[in-house]
Amino acid sequence: MEALRRLPYAWLLAALALMAPLPAQAGAASLHTTVLYDGALGTLPDAQGMRFITNPPLLPAVTQTFADGATLLDSTPVRGEMAGYFGRADVVPALDRAAGYSVFVTVELLEEQHDTPDRAGLSLTVLSSDRLGIELAFWEDEVWAQEGGGGGQDALFTHAESAPFDPTAGPVGYELRVQGDEYTLLADGAPLLRGPLRDYTPFSGPIDPYETPNLIFLGDNSSSASARVRLSAVRISAGAWSVALPLIARGLA
Repeated sequence: MEALRRLPYAWLLAALALMAPLPAQAGAASLHTTVLYDGALGTLPDAQGMRFITNPPLLPAVTQTFADGATLLDSTPVRGEMAGYFGRADVVPALDRAAGYSVFVTVELLEEQHDTPDRAGLSLTVLSSDRLGIELAFWEDEVWAQEGGGGGQDALFTHAESAPFDPTAGPVGYELRVQGDEYTLLADGAPLLRGPLRDYTPFSGPIDPYETPNLIFLGDNSSSASARVRLSAVRISAGAWSVALPLIARGLA
């Protein structure tokens, strides 16, 4: 996350510090499923299992509004501002990659702009309980992964594996499936992108979110990109799968 790699870091500090108790309406929907956000409840994500954080924290131009069963997050008014949703630490379960888990997100990308090939206005970051994970970036015609620190500092947070895809055609139900050392991203049930989990802990800074286990973030974390997105749902399911994913799909090697 660019906001987490470069000063100022105040918004991340707030995200990790403001983990208040969860309202009764959100939480575990069943033994293996945790609901972080359900637009059908008619509220914003920060009224449920997520925390909304902006940078700057005071008087941001970024907006979040609710309408028609979804939250509209708009970071386009000022390109340098950032905003997004963090899963609350008292709600997100242990994300055990050995056992396997999935993060489900229903979101529509309405608009995205970026200044460099290594940044995006919409990102999804998921870190397992041992801090290995993946950061996915969404453009209007492509979904791609941020590189980890295995290739050295020069490779960290650069454009890695990708797949052509149009996330602007309407709401898309994404499933980020994590098992062992790999992740697979599905879009409306179809495999879209697959690759190895990354270690982002080589990053160092005054505040380092990549040292945080069980981290979930969705939003604009870059000062050189912006987006308008409609978020309808976020949930987590834990447990392994008995059926192997098909290997032939867009973006899969």
